Amino acid sequence: MARNAKHIVHEIYSDVMFELAQEAGLIDQVTDDLEAISGVLADEPEFLSLLTLSEVKPNEKAQIVRRVFTDRINSLTLDFLCVLAKRNRINFLHGIGQRYQVLSDEHKHLYRIEVTLAKAPDDTELEKLRSDIRDAINAEVKLSVTVDPEIIGGIVIRKGDLMIDNSVRTILDRTVNAVVNRSKQIKDQK
Repeated sequence: MARNAKHIVHEIYSDVMFELAQEAGLIDQVTDDLEAISGVLADEPEFLSLLTLSEVKPNEKAQIVRRVFTDRINSLTLDFLCVLAKRNRINFLHGIGQRYQVLSDEHKHLYRIEVTLAKAPDDTELEKLRSDIRDAINAEVKLSVTVDPEIIGGIVIRKGDLMIDNSVRTILDRTVNAVVNRSKQIKDQK
């Protein structure tokens, strides 16, 4: 299935699940359930394989899901999982869960911010960074920190499609390009 088709499946199912959870007042419970289920499927790849086998009938997959997860997750999440099983969409659960988490964060006005640093921050630095970004955008933030020594120093901040690259590597690249371009201009003027 093409990447765009996968994205559409993730979007449709997660949007429906979020709407149902919101109506039932179970947004956080469903978030916890989806994380737990994803953990089980990641820890037990054979179980995921069983649920994606074409030889197993969709209704049988739903029955297996119901037997394994009854009394472990709320009924709304269980019914949703059974629908995925019946429609042979269990393998999309991870992407659906990720998108559902984004919808949940947006509902809580919690912004996901990705930060890239040259070295791992300690707890104090991380809290200061979180606080500075929270104050700058006047909203709660959920930080995801990536360490990339190739940026040398500084910081790269991403929120969705918006990126602020204030890394030493980028500043050096810009400076070198400016010097090279200026040298070409001076050479062309002679």
